[in-house]
Amino acid sequence: MTKHKGKRKFREHLEALFAAAGSPKPAAICSASRDRLGRSSLSVQRISDWRSGKHTPTNKLFREFLRAVDSLARQRNFALPAALADPAVWDRLLRAARAKTPTPPQEESRQITVGAVRIPIRPVAESDPLELGVHRTSRLEGAPPLPAYVPRDADSTVSAQLAEARETGGFVLLVGESTAGKSRCAFEAVRRELPDHWIVAPPAASDLSPVLAHVSLPRPGHRRWVLWLDDLDRFLLPGGLDQGMLSALLEQRVVVMATMRSEVYGNYSERALRGMDADVASVRRLGSRVLNLIEPLVLDRQWSETEMGRLRAHLANPNSDKRLADAAHHHGVHGIAEYLAAGPKLLEEFLTTRRQPKGHPRGAALVQAAIDLARAGISTPLPAETLLNLSTCYLSAGDASRLQAESPEQALVWATETQFGVAGMLVATDTTEAWRPFDYLVDAVASAVEATAIPDEVWEAAVTHANGGSELLPVGRSAFRFGRLVLAERCFSPLAARGNHVAMHDLGFVQRERRPEHTWSSWYRTVSETGTPLQARTLGALHEIEGRWDEAVACYERAADQGDALAMRLRGVIAQRHRQNDEAHKWYVRAAEGGDAVAIAFFNQPEIYRPEMGHGLGSETWDPNVEWDEEDEEPWQMTARTSRILSCNLEILADMAHDELNELGDQPVSPNSFGIFFALLPASTWNQPRHWRRRALRALDDLNEDITLGRSPQPRCAAEELALHFALESASAMTCDEPDLVAEFTQGLPEQQGDYDWDVCSDLLFQDHDVLFLYDPMMQGLEHPDNPLNQRMGIGDLRPEGWFEEFGNVSPRDPSRGFTH
Repeated sequence: MTKHKGKRKFREHLEALFAAAGSPKPAAICSASRDRLGRSSLSVQRISDWRSGKHTPTNKLFREFLRAVDSLARQRNFALPAALADPAVWDRLLRAARAKTPTPPQEESRQITVGAVRIPIRPVAESDPLELGVHRTSRLEGAPPLPAYVPRDADSTVSAQLAEARETGGFVLLVGESTAGKSRCAFEAVRRELPDHWIVAPPAASDLSPVLAHVSLPRPGHRRWVLWLDDLDRFLLPGGLDQGMLSALLEQRVVVMATMRSEVYGNYSERALRGMDADVASVRRLGSRVLNLIEPLVLDRQWSETEMGRLRAHLANPNSDKRLADAAHHHGVHGIAEYLAAGPKLLEEFLTTRRQPKGHPRGAALVQAAIDLARAGISTPLPAETLLNLSTCYLSAGDASRLQAESPEQALVWATETQFGVAGMLVATDTTEAWRPFDYLVDAVASAVEATAIPDEVWEAAVTHANGGSELLPVGRSAFRFGRLVLAERCFSPLAARGNHVAMHDLGFVQRERRPEHTWSSWYRTVSETGTPLQARTLGALHEIEGRWDEAVACYERAADQGDALAMRLRGVIAQRHRQNDEAHKWYVRAAEGGDAVAIAFFNQPEIYRPEMGHGLGSETWDPNVEWDEEDEEPWQMTARTSRILSCNLEILADMAHDELNELGDQPVSPNSFGIFFALLPASTWNQPRHWRRRALRALDDLNEDITLGRSPQPRCAAEELALHFALESASAMTCDEPDLVAEFTQGLPEQQGDYDWDVCSDLLFQDHDVLFLYDPMMQGLEHPDNPLNQRMGIGDLRPEGWFEEFGNVSPRDPSRGFTH
């Protein structure tokens, strides 16, 4: 039971409410709160967190919950007592539950000194997984350093052991192969189960005595510790983690989280020790005694079908991580984590070996030939003879001296040798003496800013190798992307002549590019009538580019009739361009119901709520019957009541965003996981990581700080502009719908002309409203600073990564201000 009196009282009333309503299931409450698009701000997890005391809801969110509970109770013929049905009672309970308790002063030092080494310490919530040993993956512009975490089967067991060790200390060991994902699994479990602990990660072979001394120091606030030992064998040394040190750490209630490779773990078994040199065995035996104290948890290299199911569910999200999609598509016999972790290492080896004096120029040329054949559209096994013949395309006269030291046989051995315990650069296939490139290398080379051209000889080899014609289509598409139109036409023509609709579609595009005077050939007409929704939508886009609006509408509607949500949205855009707003709205509704993220976000755009005539709070800003003189006008400023209500709503939104942040973490927002704040942001932000969302949350707190200091809120960046738009929407809704709550919040403040004139606030608190373009389906792409319309309008960078860049014409905020939430 929580010691916070306000929280305890709220939870007691909440349980009484459940009992009075007949104990409805949280899932039923969520269902009862859904709007016409099937969205709910509630979730089973969120309701569970309220009941457990983990989080406290905001007033607005709880009122939605209360309405749903009351509706369910009435359906089941239960009558809620007046004290439990009164929103004002709950508002008072929630304010008491959110009252701040005194926080201990923060210790200045955030490091432990071990000799000349300084070990950083920090809260688990602020820890960096890469610094703790999690393998880096490929970089993706605008994405976090690591892809979203897909839960593993071992998570529940790791979490259970950490939860058991939370108060009393404990030792948790996760064992698995080199790139099975041990460190990431352990990190996510620690962050999930021990968010209030502090973490210390000493370097390898460190003397742990200073760590023990530091965690033993008495300090206010009862700080709790996690000792992070990635690759535990590096610490199983004299002065490191022996039985005595482990016992002393556990006495201080430290949670020891360790990982270890399976192969190394086996070296500490009694059988392995018996076959070792006596001195080595003596040292290892110290570690063996420690390992005998704990039953390790095992993380498999290969993902189970259940784990793959979770990955597929993640990839169904329109904002899923491209790196995970690549791993799911290409991993083959390797584990997902292996593909993500080993790929960058293999790429680095491939790129550097050609520059090294004792490198492998012929081996690298073999790999490059295989990569370029894959880029050209070949996915079937590549004979070693083909690769050797093509390797000469990539060798120069300067390589001659080094080629003498590397025979073709040696080059093939180097290129196919398994590295990092995962795979070689060329991967074996079911066909004897035939290989394929490790897919990560293909993706990395293809996505490089300065990707090399594919030699003519490789293109011809790709057409020849096209496996009896079955790979002509992908080779033709690759040729089209690389601008080799004649070659593309050679590939598509025989397939189209045999009635292949896909080839007809692609051949039409090629002929359009090669012979513009003969656009819209018969291939197009055939495909438009018999093709897939994707082909119909693609043709619609082509019609639209050329201003053929009626034809574009017909194609989009044909695709929409087959369930293509994007085609529904594009059909709405055409209607909007032609000022057919009711028609556009109808199509956007259909697209949103079909799961299109941009269309869903369109309905989330913040706007000012306006009361019915004569029913609004506050007084008119101006009297049209009074003569107005611009010279006599005083500078505008928000009234005291307006400021108070806006401040309250900024605080409410910040509380809601904080709850949602804890629930979302790094997971992307999806059309089926709606929340209160982050899910209402433009769809372009739905894939942003936790640290980005935390900065967006700080925008609400920064604006509220302006008001607290007696100033009008002044947005300094795009994130603050959108935060203020949502706060004005929430404040205007409160003054329209909740006059009693407004009266309570503004008690004692004088009534003034201009109270609650949110339209004037919207006009005068912003430099412009450009950030709202992000919600407009017709303006997609405008956020990029290279967009011609963006440049013409002087909008700037509205991509998520540019949201926190401060405007040049306002005073900057203190960069060391920290975070309120």
